[in-house]
Amino acid sequence: MARVRLSVEERREDLLRAAVDQIQTRGVAAVRVADVATVLGVSNALVLYHFSTKEKLLAAAFRHAAEEDLAQLRELLGRRTSALRRLHAAIRWYAPTGEAKGWRLWIEGWAAAPREPTLHEVASELDQQWKAALASVINEGVEAGEFRCSDPVAAAWRLTALLDGLAVQMTSYAGSLTRATLLDWTDEALARELSIDRAELTAASG
Repeated sequence: MARVRLSVEERREDLLRAAVDQIQTRGVAAVRVADVATVLGVSNALVLYHFSTKEKLLAAAFRHAAEEDLAQLRELLGRRTSALRRLHAAIRWYAPTGEAKGWRLWIEGWAAAPREPTLHEVASELDQQWKAALASVINEGVEAGEFRCSDPVAAAWRLTALLDGLAVQMTSYAGSLTRATLLDWTDEALARELSIDRAELTAASG
């Protein structure tokens, strides 16, 4: 049977996906170039040809996975509906009980970033993009008169800090909180940041 020849872009994509899987399985500190190579049945030299070092491979894998979630966030926030409805959908999707795929990867990235300058740079950049995307839609809602918020940037920081913290708790202590409790807390936080009643949030998102 003839082997399929992959393009450079396809091979790179395969390597990144394999690296993401290995990070989620083994953790950033334990992943070796050989682990990624073995999964795909290629040589260590091929992996290093594309990424030159393990550190650059892991940082690229982190960016690859995080940008997939970031693209989904932007799709949710870019829908043609009210800012309130978009924010509620995004917060619920981003919450640890939602459909965002990258939580375990983000936690691994946070843990390793202080010791890995390349990963720290990538994680910091992507984190700022998350906050900026939320702050932009909060600002839209303020300008449209949907709700009040004196500092959209600070609100975005507080909301993401809450969700990040809940994600760590849910990953480290699975089952310690119910899905209903987590969603209730995130809705309460969003309503508070936007100076609206919970009933308004429910009505707008129903």
